[in-house]
Amino acid sequence: MTRKDSLMAQPQIAPSLMCMDVSQVAHDVESMDRSFDLYHVDIMDGHFCPNMALTPQFANSLRKITNLPIDVHLMVEDPAMFVEMLELGPQDSISFQAETIERNAFRLSQRVHDKGNRFGVVLSPSTPLSAIEGYKERIDILTIMTVDTGFAGQRFIPEMLAKIEAAKKMRDEAGLGFQIQLDGQCNESTFRTLYDTGADILIVGSSGLFSLAEDIDDAIVSFKESFEAKTGVAL
Repeated sequence: MTRKDSLMAQPQIAPSLMCMDVSQVAHDVESMDRSFDLYHVDIMDGHFCPNMALTPQFANSLRKITNLPIDVHLMVEDPAMFVEMLELGPQDSISFQAETIERNAFRLSQRVHDKGNRFGVVLSPSTPLSAIEGYKERIDILTIMTVDTGFAGQRFIPEMLAKIEAAKKMRDEAGLGFQIQLDGQCNESTFRTLYDTGADILIVGSSGLFSLAEDIDDAIVSFKESFEAKTGVAL
């Protein structure tokens, strides 16, 4: 049964801002605010994965120019340090790689909630769902990576579909309310597949949005047309 057939709610869409032209942030955010549900901000320190991306200062500045929620994804070796740099709101999430919080997940989840933010966890493709078993009740948003962390433009990993199904089953059987978010290669070739998983949030980056046109408004139109053509859903 497809998502459409089962009458599930349509997913929220989150642009991944590491893929945008950062010289046009104010202009492009104004356009994206009208079409999307939240923003995804990747912060990389060059150590957890071999790349560097956005910063806490970028996320804090973004908070001042948009009313949409922000999900900050910390791909860093010392996430606790970065948490203290973030100045976000109650609708915003701070998401940690599961591999970096094995020893202090409870302390970090409490710190995030004490700051008034939502607590998120991210599973890399090779990290099993069992990694969150001990603290799943504390999670507000669970991100399943469908590509390896660190770089845009990688190939979609089809084995992740089983992990998505398992995450939904875990959530439902435990009566939990965390959102399931998918990150990696959400584009014309995978829109239908990812839509049918029933995930709550789909992240779109270079191939799904920003490379579709030079002007962000044209790129948004192209994205919406492509998504509707593949899923039958008008956003």
